[in-house]
Amino acid sequence: MKFNKKQKGHPSLGDGIHLKLRRAILTGKIPVGTRLVESALAEEMGVSRTPVREALRKLDLEELVHCIPRVGYMVNDMSEYDIEDLFATRTAIEQLAAGWAVERISPEELVMLGKNLEKTDQILKNGSTRKMIDLDSEFHEILCRASRSRRVYQISQLLREHMLKFRMTCLHLPEIARKARDGHHEIFEAIQSKDSRRLSQALRSHMGETKKDIVEYLRRTRKEFS
Repeated sequence: MKFNKKQKGHPSLGDGIHLKLRRAILTGKIPVGTRLVESALAEEMGVSRTPVREALRKLDLEELVHCIPRVGYMVNDMSEYDIEDLFATRTAIEQLAAGWAVERISPEELVMLGKNLEKTDQILKNGSTRKMIDLDSEFHEILCRASRSRRVYQISQLLREHMLKFRMTCLHLPEIARKARDGHHEIFEAIQSKDSRRLSQALRSHMGETKKDIVEYLRRTRKEFS
């Protein structure tokens, strides 16, 4: 079973600006605490204020920014509570996805997971972690697609996007990249053997290590700037 792509019209100008700003915030290109002013953004992008206003409202609903009356919008920080909440939700969603994937994953998807791990092993062997973030995202995307649940897949994608800038910062560190690789191997072996209990434990352990790395990174960064 594959997801069928629905035919959609071209995105609106506001949608395009929203996606551009969203990506910049999630990857850290627009840092936490940055003030976003509707008029300045409109001038910079060469558009009217209406699509920018639409984009900023969407970002506000996603809690990526917050509105300050008569000032503009500010890019939100993420507290340790937010991290805990995000990971508790993501762990539950991915455990659900993996539980379904055990019975529904195709031979082709198992091959894709295996190739993903081979590429990961190779870049770590070469001492290069530049592509680790893409391989990390790809691994979890394949796993969640194999659940055959469109809704679970969409939610998992959204949750991963919200921690993207933290993973981009952490995964270039060799020791963290190796821990992620080891977690993926354990997950792969569990799903290969169709061992649901082992798979659930492997995912929980992997998410726990990832959360720990991000929290430690946040603490270290805030200490450096204080």
